Amino acid sequence: LGYLGLRGYNDSVERLKIKGCSDEIRELVMNIKERFASARDYGTLDYKQVSSMRLFPKSMHKSGYNEPINSYVGGVDVYYSATSPESGNTAFEVSFQGLSKGGCVALMRLTLDDGTGRDYIAVAGFGTIKEAGVLDDVYVDTPKDKMKKNVFKSTEVQYTDVKLLENACACKDLTCSVVWKFK
Repeated sequence: LGYLGLRGYNDSVERLKIKGCSDEIRELVMNIKERFASARDYGTLDYKQVSSMRLFPKSMHKSGYNEPINSYVGGVDVYYSATSPESGNTAFEVSFQGLSKGGCVALMRLTLDDGTGRDYIAVAGFGTIKEAGVLDDVYVDTPKDKMKKNVFKSTEVQYTDVKLLENACACKDLTCSVVWKFK
């Protein structure tokens, strides 16, 4: 294979990983919301509970791995959160780790609800491995100017300059993480 052939192959593999992660996050969020639909209180939701309830999509259980992993063969984490300081555990966060820079940017730009922010609150990109729980102080009504530079409202991230997203996802190799917050 020549340079262009190899580059085309790598681009195709990257697109497949992004598509896989897109499907995984959508299915995981749907499974969690369906399981907790009647209560809308996520209690002490965490990775261990999601795993024991078998809420991780089957595609995340890959041969040779004891734990669910994302399509980049990176870690996954889930943790309860809040929609406001007084609301209790009315939200949850999901983290996908071990992503490429391009994958991090693409996954931050995903449309994960109807664009209203009704169920999807915020997303953050990191150049290092981050577990869920880092968006605890980001609420539905948190003003944009009060958020850290790597955190974006779900209703605004698709319209954000890609350079800002690339700065948030400033990683080398496969060390980026994306954390989403849902209610």
